[in-house]
Amino acid sequence: MSKSVAIVVCAWPPQGGGLGNNAYYQAKKLSQLGWQVGVFTPDFSDIAKEGFAFALNNLPTWVQLGKAGFMFGLLKALDGYDVIHLYYPFFGSDFLIWLHKKKHPQVKLVLHYEMDPIASGFKGLIFWLYIKLFLGLLVRSSERIGVLSLDHAENSYLKNYLKRWPDKFIELPNGVDTDVFQPADKNQELMSLNNFSVQDKIILFVGGLDKQHYFKGVPVLLEAFKKIPIHYFPDVLSGETQRGVLKDLRGEAKLLIVGDGDLRMKFERLAETLGIKDRVIFAGWIKNEDLSKYYSLADVFVLPSTARVESFGIVVAEAQASGVPVIVSDWPGVRTTLVDGQTGFLVRPGDSNDLATKLKLVLNDDALRQKFGSAGAIRVREKYSWDKLTDRLEKIYSEL
Repeated sequence: MSKSVAIVVCAWPPQGGGLGNNAYYQAKKLSQLGWQVGVFTPDFSDIAKEGFAFALNNLPTWVQLGKAGFMFGLLKALDGYDVIHLYYPFFGSDFLIWLHKKKHPQVKLVLHYEMDPIASGFKGLIFWLYIKLFLGLLVRSSERIGVLSLDHAENSYLKNYLKRWPDKFIELPNGVDTDVFQPADKNQELMSLNNFSVQDKIILFVGGLDKQHYFKGVPVLLEAFKKIPIHYFPDVLSGETQRGVLKDLRGEAKLLIVGDGDLRMKFERLAETLGIKDRVIFAGWIKNEDLSKYYSLADVFVLPSTARVESFGIVVAEAQASGVPVIVSDWPGVRTTLVDGQTGFLVRPGDSNDLATKLKLVLNDDALRQKFGSAGAIRVREKYSWDKLTDRLEKIYSEL
């Protein structure tokens, strides 16, 4: 019996972000299990289009608004698939899938709800109107609604639908490639490149530095970092001398920011204004395949989001898979990615004092860092590894 699934998603590697990467791994793993997989994504100019074990279909997109738009080619291209797996939000193309479902009711629709679409100004008004007019129709037409966590669903635009049709909802978090992201020694090439010493304590942030990702909380992180003392263990002076001057071998607390975007220069100026420019390294955009090397450098990972838009935080799971303690803002959804006090700490959103306090606790305690790191790596393998999640996907499809 043939098994076929169409995965429809508005992003694709190497653009970055959990949504596109998640769809890629889903397609890859299902193909390995014998599924006929077709991926449908906008025709981006900067993505690889060949070399996959599944069919990648890049369709022209009309009436674009950010990553949203109408891929009218879907109306014909989806014919013959048993299951449609739609990553949401994808405004415009979700309406076309709803039309296809009305015409072909035997096709099973899985709505994979990644986040609430939230924006400011006119764009935010358009999002709100679209949600009001159309989300209910899409939920009714779907056989299953996968949510990254029930915690997020209960605090999202889905909350009323969850109360009305609880049997439709199932937890379907984003996954992590635990063969790539796992505990490792610090990458020596990157240590030299960034002028890090073995005594330094490295705080890592990974995320977009553009207006679309305004909520990532980089200003709060910079303000908290200013409150962190420069020197950490070993907190002693060496007896060695250099031309009669006592040599200071203490490590320093340093902040490594991975990511790029139109807000980067603003953040760099803020670091200079705060007087921490010399200890903050802006590494720029890093390819997904190189990210694991950067996680290996970190003594602690931070995601200090300032808005509830952060529904999961794939970087939080990747950091823990790499054996790194994490500190995360206490928002619905993303807070389920860790266990407070066991794999890291939750902090009050927007509170630089609370963040600085938690950072000091982790940086000053080697045993605590090791405890959090080990527990986090085990939890991610059990909960977010792609082998586990692919089994869950197959179960969902089989039930349909």
